[in-house]
Amino acid sequence: METTLPATDQPTIDRQEFLKLVGTSIGALILTRCMAGCSGQSNADPTPNQTQKVDFTLSLDDNANQNLLVKGGSVIVDNVIVVQTKDGKYVAVSANCTHEGTKLVYKGADNQFYCPLDLSRFDINGKVVSGPAKLPLTQYIIESNFTAGTLRVHN
Repeated sequence: METTLPATDQPTIDRQEFLKLVGTSIGALILTRCMAGCSGQSNADPTPNQTQKVDFTLSLDDNANQNLLVKGGSVIVDNVIVVQTKDGKYVAVSANCTHEGTKLVYKGADNQFYCPLDLSRFDINGKVVSGPAKLPLTQYIIESNFTAGTLRVHN
């Protein structure tokens, strides 16, 4: 028993032409994504040296801030990373890499901030140690009131 399909008025496309069109479409999608990643556009603050207004207080008694009681500990609040250095000092800098805007990580053993995406490294004052980042991090002022158990972070 043979099965025949009814003829349609729609034009048909052969397999080779179909695969060529699919391949071209997929290639265009991949190229578009690649070009977006290489365009120099970044998620970083477009004016990293013009800081946002920062003014907040952290309670060291709050469970969310317990990491700050340990040397090498850190917390991120309002795009600011606050750390206790291995020397026991408190430091606050912008939390995003100035290259692509990725959240930074503090490495207490090295006393440096590093970007897990592009491996840029910054010293404790926010200065670029190694790139591709070229711009420093914004550093914020920290006022500590140990009798009240608080840290105030501001510009």
